[in-house]
Amino acid sequence: MKKGKENRVKIAKTLRKYTAVYTLALQNAMVYKVDFFISLVSGGFTIVIQFFLWTAIYGGAEDAELFGYNYGQMVLYVVMAGIMGKYIQTGFEYDIMEDIMEGNMNRFFVQPIGHLAYRIVGFLGFKTMENIMVILISAVLLWIISVTAGITFSIINILILLLIAPLSLMINCMLFYCLSVTNFWLTWGWGIFNGARVVTTILSGGIFPLDVFGEPAMVILRLLPFQYIAYFPLSVAVGNIQGVDILKGVLMQVIWIIVFYLISQPLWKIGMKKYIAARG
Repeated sequence: MKKGKENRVKIAKTLRKYTAVYTLALQNAMVYKVDFFISLVSGGFTIVIQFFLWTAIYGGAEDAELFGYNYGQMVLYVVMAGIMGKYIQTGFEYDIMEDIMEGNMNRFFVQPIGHLAYRIVGFLGFKTMENIMVILISAVLLWIISVTAGITFSIINILILLLIAPLSLMINCMLFYCLSVTNFWLTWGWGIFNGARVVTTILSGGIFPLDVFGEPAMVILRLLPFQYIAYFPLSVAVGNIQGVDILKGVLMQVIWIIVFYLISQPLWKIGMKKYIAARG
């Protein structure tokens, strides 16, 4: 009985601790309103360019199919891909880089808080308002393309996309958390992060469907985790993945989150042995 009470108290303290981290990150995100809106506008240019590019490629032949997508499906895919890119975008890896460079990792040795949990909870707090705005803007964009371009889509598929998008976000989070360990050796990981973001965007189907690469490339890409970041949820949105295949995809998303978590633990233990807190 006493032990059970102690466990409940411990859980309550942990929840309060990470709730405070989440709240503080949410408040900090509200400070950078101008930066947020500028980034949204800049992201909109990519969507507009993609829309006119694929409209030109199809040449007005709405019944034509390219790579297994008709005009409406392709436009819906590339528009949602631009939105998805903003939704899953990380950024905490640069904070980790600064922690390692400045010796700020020392605080995690003395404070009763885990580094991974602190970073992920703080990141989710920072992303909350941003992603709410992204979802609202998505609704407006979908309405615009349905009215102006006559693009039709399934509301059910869009709702399913909203349900599985957080798993895509978590895969991306865990992937970049694993990559952030490189800062223990390189110190300045800016190039690694930017390069990884470009590669991940392309291989995940964050610009155009992976089907564009052809079946030989798809054989390899199906073995990698990247497709579950963008290609899988977007394929659900356009109706190319349905029924049981959606459940299989969700299961694979969960599996890859667990895999990246398990990989991150030994990587960070090895990295911490290299940590010298030069400026701490």
